[in-house]
Amino acid sequence: MDLAALQQRLQEALGKQFAVGPLLGQGGFAVVFRARDQALNRDVAVKVMDTAGAPSPTLSERFVREAQTIARLEHPNIVPIYEVGQQPDLLYLVMRCIDGPSLRQLLGSRPTRRLPVSDAARVARQVADALAYAHLEGVVHRDIKPDNILLDKRGNVLVTDFGIAKAAQAATAAQLTSEGMIIGTPQYMSPEQAAGDAVDGRSDIYSLGIVLYQMLSGGPPFDGDSSAKIIAQQLTEVPRDIRQVRQDVPPELAAVLARMLDKEPAKRFQSAADVSRALIDALPQAAKNRVQHRTHWLSVLIKWLVGLGAAGCLAAAAFLAGAVVVFWYALSSAPWVATSDRALPDSLHAALAASRLLPAGDSLQLAYRPQDRGDSIVLVVSRRRVGVLTPHRTRGYPRDSVAYSFDFHWQAGPELRYILILPRGRRDTVYYDMTPRGAWGLSQQVAKLLPADSLRTGMKPVSSER
Repeated sequence: MDLAALQQRLQEALGKQFAVGPLLGQGGFAVVFRARDQALNRDVAVKVMDTAGAPSPTLSERFVREAQTIARLEHPNIVPIYEVGQQPDLLYLVMRCIDGPSLRQLLGSRPTRRLPVSDAARVARQVADALAYAHLEGVVHRDIKPDNILLDKRGNVLVTDFGIAKAAQAATAAQLTSEGMIIGTPQYMSPEQAAGDAVDGRSDIYSLGIVLYQMLSGGPPFDGDSSAKIIAQQLTEVPRDIRQVRQDVPPELAAVLARMLDKEPAKRFQSAADVSRALIDALPQAAKNRVQHRTHWLSVLIKWLVGLGAAGCLAAAAFLAGAVVVFWYALSSAPWVATSDRALPDSLHAALAASRLLPAGDSLQLAYRPQDRGDSIVLVVSRRRVGVLTPHRTRGYPRDSVAYSFDFHWQAGPELRYILILPRGRRDTVYYDMTPRGAWGLSQQVAKLLPADSLRTGMKPVSSER
């Protein structure tokens, strides 16, 4: 393929609004370029396919119809498509440009080619959330694999190429795509997909199970030197128990994975939403979003602080966190905060009522939602209760039994992690905040309502503003 000529043809098709830049990647049926959207002053990714060999223009028209369906998907864990274009012998998709690695690149950067168990569960849960939404919209991905799972600079997971394999085959095949034609990547195909049978959302669940197995073990369970051998394994062989490969995988998570990888669709989870809930039940850390994919000198510094001893570490960490907050305060926008003197949005009020975090006769004193949270987590403090509200679950505690603490963390930038301190030494991590201005604002509010853990003498809060 003459990439320079293709790049020039793409530039002509896009016109003056976009300036086509360097190559980002190349696959079996498409090439991806970075481009600059001059009108909106942002970088985009443009996936382009040369359809000069397509036997009929109706096939390209089918691709456009498929791509337009996919472009309607709007979800925090799905890479959005901004534009679908068709020119003579050229098809292209303009998408959000994700400045982060693919899951395959992330795994390849690790000496063991695997992730920490909690990170693997977080990736799988976010992919499951994306699939659950897409399946409800009638879209089956058909090609879930590490290459199509991306991480942005903050470590949030996004899935790309929903249905694109099917749409691309529609544009380049000699005849219309039929259920008997195999679409996908052999290492990640479900048995029914490998057999050329009709597929539904449960096929994507199997493929996600293969990806989760790879994140935990360092490689997919089935591989070989030919597609035929891999497909034969997908049809007949059972993966080795993940706990025999990696002993630190909890039994509950291993059970979820085994069910995702059942050869019979009827015995798998019947929806991706069920997978998401099962992952969180098996490993509560899976409810968090951000996945660590960068290292920084500050991580070394924090580890060094631990060696200073408890008092010195707390003092140094508090000073360092405060310095970071002040430095970044002017550079970050505030998240949404509601207090007793600010009306709640109707949607949040309804959610609080449904979750019973705000019982009759109680009154809200603080509701906080950090900025850029894909899971829309909300911290709630009322006169009687402290609660954490997410789409996945609701956690509530008597206010008299709760104090708060925080620690400083580096994950694609400075973060403050707030922690609810509960009876009998239990803890509940509320959220990570990438915007120190928001963290600063929250700390000022929470300090008025809950005692800091270092000041606790008993279970009763010391705050006078009750």
